[in-house]
Amino acid sequence: MWQLDTDLLRYLPPWFRRILDFQEICKTESAQMEALAAAINAVADNFFFQTMDEGAVSTWEKIFGIVPNPQTETLDFRRERVLNRVSMQPPFTLGFLYQKLDQIIGKGKYEIHVDYPNYTLYILSSAENQSYATEVSYTVGRIKPAHIVFINQPFVGSQIALGETVALSALVWQYRLGSWGLGLTPFVLTEDKEVVVVPSNYSVQQELLEDTAKAIPPNVASARINGSIVISSLDRTTVGNVAQVQYTVTAEQTTLVTQIELLDSDGNVLTTSPVYVPVTEPAIFTHKIQVDVKEG
Repeated sequence: MWQLDTDLLRYLPPWFRRILDFQEICKTESAQMEALAAAINAVADNFFFQTMDEGAVSTWEKIFGIVPNPQTETLDFRRERVLNRVSMQPPFTLGFLYQKLDQIIGKGKYEIHVDYPNYTLYILSSAENQSYATEVSYTVGRIKPAHIVFINQPFVGSQIALGETVALSALVWQYRLGSWGLGLTPFVLTEDKEVVVVPSNYSVQQELLEDTAKAIPPNVASARINGSIVISSLDRTTVGNVAQVQYTVTAEQTTLVTQIELLDSDGNVLTTSPVYVPVTEPAIFTHKIQVDVKEG
């Protein structure tokens, strides 16, 4: 960062520093110097997408024909969007698509499946607002070949952590010959001594994780969309230590999904997630609940 010494008064001869007029002049000039330093730093910051100000971002948005919505889009998101647009240069590969989705959605927050015989690209991802959902659609549309069909499958991932703690206790006898009163104090107490197994020891075995995951799908009776649309036709499976629940939402039911919930048979909410998924054709929603070991 550019640093300017804005204390101009100290550069004057000592006999001028005591004069009120010169003090006020230097105070005004110091403010102008601070503004100059800020302008110099802004020029340096605007060389990089990660630090550019709103004016520079707006210039790039005009270049790409982007109409921003400052009411719903943060400056950080707008920076990421123009960086994403300027970095999209052919040739494009599947690895490049992974790289771009890592930037937009985040590593581990999506899955890609390519159905080569049917020329279809499936992306399981979670979008919590319109801005990111729109940018994912634009990015995939620019990267994929024209003959490949892109189908977005909404994805919600959750995790249940199991941990085991083993504590060592000792029995403390309250009975003393000739001194213990019946009913006044317990005959024997349990006193905790120390913890001999903590969750970081990974004592929980894979079999327990898988058994716990198998117990999750039977407890899910229905899914609820936008707080009112209840779907009872569910596909419930378990693979290893991951429980999976799938269901389909059609455009006749709703054209925009903003919240999804899983309910038990009594209507209690088991999971809830805010999403943003426009529905123009049947959309398959996938919930994956992973049962894993809790670290200490």
